[in-house]
Parts: sequence; C-alpha cells; structure tokens
Amino acid sequence: MTGSAPEDGAAPATAVPLEVLTDEELHVLHGGVPTVVVEPHLAALADGPREWSLRTAYRGLLARGLLEPPTGAAPTDPDGSGTADARVREDVHAVVTLRAAPDAVLCAARTTSLGQDFWYAHVVADVVLVEQVDAGGLHHFAVAPADDLPDLLTAATVHPEATDGTGPALAVGDPAAPERATTDLLARAELRTDLVLRTPGDTEPMLTGLFTGPDGAWLLTARPGTDDPLTAVPVTRADLLGHLHKLAARALSARANRPAGEDAR
Repeated sequence: MTGSAPEDGAAPATAVPLEVLTDEELHVLHGGVPTVVVEPHLAALADGPREWSLRTAYRGLLARGLLEPPTGAAPTDPDGSGTADARVREDVHAVVTLRAAPDAVLCAARTTSLGQDFWYAHVVADVVLVEQVDAGGLHHFAVAPADDLPDLLTAATVHPEATDGTGPALAVGDPAAPERATTDLLARAELRTDLVLRTPGDTEPMLTGLFTGPDGAWLLTARPGTDDPLTAVPVTRADLLGHLHKLAARALSARANRPAGEDAR
C-alpha cells in the first residue's frame, strides 16, 4: 500500500516505487549492521545456510549491477562487512542511506486472514522512505514527500472499508489469553495492525493496536513497563484517523529534535 484517498477528496498521496531487495541483499549492503526492520527469511536460517545465502546475495548484487567492489577485492565476508569500500549504484545507495539513519521510523505489522506483512516509514528530513516487507523477505521500497506521511500511514494501517466502532470498551486482561468477549469482538476486524513509533532516545515507545474493517474500528494503546490496563476501545473512523495523523506529526517533529549522532534505531 503506497497511496490513500484523503477524506477531503484531495488527490491521494502517492509514493514513487524504487528498488526491490531481499533480506540478504540489504544485510550485505548495510555491512551487517542491524536496523529496526525485520528480516523474516534470513532470521529463519541456521548459521550454515545463512552464510551461503549472504554470499549468494553478494554475487546477485554484483550480477545485477547494484554493487561494484574495489578492483581486485576478494568476495565479501559472510556478515557483509566486505562491502565497506564497494561502490553501490546511486539509487540503491540512496535507499541504504535513508534507511541507515532516519530521524524517526513508524513500524507496522499487518495481519489479515491471508497472512502477515510489515510496513515501515523512515522519516529523513523532507522525505519519507516507505518499506513494505513480505513474509518471504522481499523489501519493496518507495519514496514520497514527508508531508504525505499522514495519508500514507492511514492507507497502510486502516482497512479501506473501515466503519465506526460501537459498543463498550473491553479490558483485554492478559494479552496471551484475553477474555472471550474481547477476542470475539476483535475477530470481526479484517485488518489488525500493530504499530509503534521509534524516535531517538525513546526506549519504551507507545504501542498501538488497530483492529479495523467493515464491522467497525477498535484502538488499543500500551506503553511497556507500566501497569496500565490494556483496553480495546471502539472509535469512529474520524477519531482513528485523527490518532494516526497525530502519530505522524510526532514522527515529523522528530526531525528537529534528534540529538547529534543519534538515529531512530
């Protein structure tokens, strides 16, 4: 999802598609330095297949012309550290640079009856790098003006046919074994989104759960390390969009607040 239909009828926000890269290719391009983004395929590999996969990814980057090693350089180390002095194609270098040091990152895990994928918005100055990761470890990138972030976030995290939620707020209790009434209610949602905003210095970010679909919309919020009860609250579509737009505004405000030398990882 890279675009949305704003409530006021204005032209939808659209992100321009860029490269598609794999878990392994990104691991090599980042020199083995971890990021906040999941690596679903690479994480499932044992050490032996992982090393083979990284070496194969390096060869694939060379074959596709995305990476050019220094003249006479040996193959990269399995952790990707051998790419430090390599030349990366300009468009891919831009993706890696934006991804490596964001001012803020909005991270979403999206679950439907068909499976799960992951969506990220890396905010860097006046642009946002959108990254969608499927279960097979393919990372689809796109770029858009940072001012489009509220609409992009809405399109990525809310079911397009979501309606107003109704009924009482329900205490979830133990998240590992919630009350039956709560599970029955939330099962009516066709899209579940677990959302977190990562900003520099925020070690316990607020967690947000969205449950949306034609039967309504419900919102959960929780901050790690607190004893606050976890409650599913029915919300109107308008209130839900307002919550997301405020979250996007916090991400954009981090551009001016980042301490020197820190990023959102």
